[in-house]
Amino acid sequence: MAEQNGGIPPANLNGISRPGRGGVVVKPKNMKGTLVRLWNLTRGSRRGLGWILILSALGSAAAILSPYMTGRAVDTIAGGDALLAVLLCLCGLYIGDWLVKFLQQFLMASVGQRIIYHIRRALFEKMRSLPLSFFDRRQHGELMSRLTNDVDNISTTISNSLTLLLTYGFTIVGILVMMLILSPVLTLVALVGVALIFLLTRTVTRHTRKLFAAQQKNLGILNGHVEESISGLFVVKAFCREEQMERQFEEKNDALCRVSIRALVWSGYLMPLMNVINNLCYLVIAVLSGVLYVKGMISDIGLITSFLLYVRQFTRPFVEIANIYNNFQTAVAGAERIFEVLDEEPEPADRADALALPSPSGEIILDHVSFGYTPGKTVLRDVSLSIPAGTQVAIVGPTGSGKTTVINLLTRFYDVTEGRILLDGHDLRDYRMAHLRDAFGVVLQDTALFADTVRYNICYGHEDATDEQMHEAARTAGADSFIERLPRGYETVLGQGGAELSQGERQLLTIARAVLANAPILILDEATSSVDTVTEQKIRRAMQKICENRTSFIIAHRLSTIRDADLIILIENGQIVESGSHDTLMAQDGIYAAMYRTQTGTL
Repeated sequence: MAEQNGGIPPANLNGISRPGRGGVVVKPKNMKGTLVRLWNLTRGSRRGLGWILILSALGSAAAILSPYMTGRAVDTIAGGDALLAVLLCLCGLYIGDWLVKFLQQFLMASVGQRIIYHIRRALFEKMRSLPLSFFDRRQHGELMSRLTNDVDNISTTISNSLTLLLTYGFTIVGILVMMLILSPVLTLVALVGVALIFLLTRTVTRHTRKLFAAQQKNLGILNGHVEESISGLFVVKAFCREEQMERQFEEKNDALCRVSIRALVWSGYLMPLMNVINNLCYLVIAVLSGVLYVKGMISDIGLITSFLLYVRQFTRPFVEIANIYNNFQTAVAGAERIFEVLDEEPEPADRADALALPSPSGEIILDHVSFGYTPGKTVLRDVSLSIPAGTQVAIVGPTGSGKTTVINLLTRFYDVTEGRILLDGHDLRDYRMAHLRDAFGVVLQDTALFADTVRYNICYGHEDATDEQMHEAARTAGADSFIERLPRGYETVLGQGGAELSQGERQLLTIARAVLANAPILILDEATSSVDTVTEQKIRRAMQKICENRTSFIIAHRLSTIRDADLIILIENGQIVESGSHDTLMAQDGIYAAMYRTQTGTL
């Protein structure tokens, strides 16, 4: 036979499917609702799914008809031409089975990948439209898992499990009908064996699921210890803690080993035990069919041959469907996680009468602004401030005081809880979001560079810039000297995050990007906090150049870098406690003066 099982794919040799990580089956919260939404996503592919359904029915023909034809071959073994005809029919069945499965796989791959393409695109587009607060509430790795692992689980289920599920379903029904036609008495015995196997599988799977969950938990603990040990190896060696680190590893590794052995033993013994039950059932049916033949209740040997072949095939689809169902549950649970993201509220849409912002002057007023990231926990409290256009404003204060929060509100990454922020006399929420964001140039403490050329990173957001404009921006930022030393200059391709550059060089590139954007309002958030003194001086000079004739906000911990600011604001506990120029604040001899003296050593 082309496939010894008459067209049925081989069974899982372990007897238990282990979908996901470590075999843990993740159950969906609302399977019916999620399936409805997944079905709605197939709207453009339902004709293809219809053909797949038809091909699945045809693909079951070899499994259903080949045992019967084999029995006919036995009955006609002495018939010459009749035997040849039966054998030719069997060959035709197997060739047709191969062709149907090929077409089915081709269609399923095409339909499945189109569906996954739309899911992945919808999910990525949704993430692009979500507010920053959504990403602040979630781990980025977990979101990446939704975009990759969960989508892949759905893809695997649609492309593979769905076709198998349809084929097995048709096969079970077809074989049961053929068995009933051949012998109702023998069919009853076979169903008893199937019931025993079903109960056994359910019992063992329930137990192994707990063991695989424990295995996954212990694996996570061990991985966490290994990651922590490697990342902190310098500290481990410095304090001579290698032996303790190894002892802790041994304890966690031993715990993982013990639970893994139990899980694998339990899952591994299921298939042999199922084979025992299957063989006993086969033996009982063989003996019983022989007795019935002797008593004349069965008329020919071919019927017995066909029935015994059906018995061999009948139990396997039940085990495989149980395994597929576990995979199916994991995929549906992944779909729920994807739909959770798709159901999130996007950034507020522009109002119908939203204003354009073609050339802002940069006058900003904070009018009794209060804000909290979470309800009941206020970060800024009744902050009022008037900043004329072209003013260089420095914001200082202890960690967690609300400095970066002011920047998040100015750029509308978040909206104020109370009060309002005015730009050129209008509430920020009155402007079109794209126009508002274009009005701000931002340089952050954590540099964001892309794995592309230096040119691409400088011109990011201003792709139509000329070479001269790009070079001028690099010169203004003080980045041109080190760029020219790179292997291919501006065409040098950077690694992920610009890893081959120093922190200062990465920062100068982001400043060059802000220069090229030529935004009327600049935000420099801790731009010199992670660099050495020499690089700090370069960055300071670049900052002074690009802040000329612009409204600018500089957040800094090093107070020496903001002495020349027009206005220095000291925020503490979400409120402005001091404001003025450097000389004014030093004359007041308050908190700012004490901080400055501490940093500069002039106590």
